[in-house]
Amino acid sequence: MLKDFPRDFEPELIAIDFDDTLVEHGDVVHERVRDAILRVQAAGATVIPCTGRSLSLTTGVAKAAGMNGWAICSNGAVLATIDPESVIEATTFDPSPLLSMITPILPDAVYAVEDIDGTLRTTSLVGTDYISKQVLEVPFEHLTSRPVTRVVVRSDAHVNQGFGDIARSLGLHSVVFGVSDVAWMDLGPQNVNKATGLAALCTRLDINPAKTLMFGDSFNDREALKWARVGVAMGDAERDTAACADYITGDVAGEAVADVLDLLFR
Repeated sequence: MLKDFPRDFEPELIAIDFDDTLVEHGDVVHERVRDAILRVQAAGATVIPCTGRSLSLTTGVAKAAGMNGWAICSNGAVLATIDPESVIEATTFDPSPLLSMITPILPDAVYAVEDIDGTLRTTSLVGTDYISKQVLEVPFEHLTSRPVTRVVVRSDAHVNQGFGDIARSLGLHSVVFGVSDVAWMDLGPQNVNKATGLAALCTRLDINPAKTLMFGDSFNDREALKWARVGVAMGDAERDTAACADYITGDVAGEAVADVLDLLFR
């Protein structure tokens, strides 16, 4: 837990995952969390979202939390600013080869692609609101019309077994997958993740990586938790994710982040 946390550590860049780390379902930012973030920024540190969300689903929560500068979105594929809401850099790829591999195996899945601006083009509008506020239903062939920042695959039929075996069999390494009420995969550019996004931002802002702190809880946080000088995992993070962190905090989203920030910035 936090009993051995280095209270003399002075991070210059603090990156916070959103879902189940900063906020729970409903995107409510508690006052204590916002106050802690504002205090940290007043002390001179940069606090940013580092999330799998598109920019359109990031900025509202970020502003509610008192963040108004940089953001790493779409699992590291997009570097943006919060106010104004603007994409500064994006890593894209041609989705055609990926879709041609997957569709014969999953012919009944729902497919979607995310554009640079966060717009999601999908074969079905059902269950897409967790990814982007800007969603367009299009024919499948329109998904390959231009480069994208990610491909999303969803399947009701794979809730029990998930996509893990399929992802491994196809050699899909830049992938986040999971199961809730539906099985899903987020497939991003090869060798791009939250850690590469953090590294690029540190270079841009001339921040020493040894002065970085990352909070996370899930698959897509693992590289960033290992990359940052100090990685802090949520108390309810699964074992493999927790193993990537240096410290474990509590399991209440937001409050557990504030606990750490209060140790460092009083």
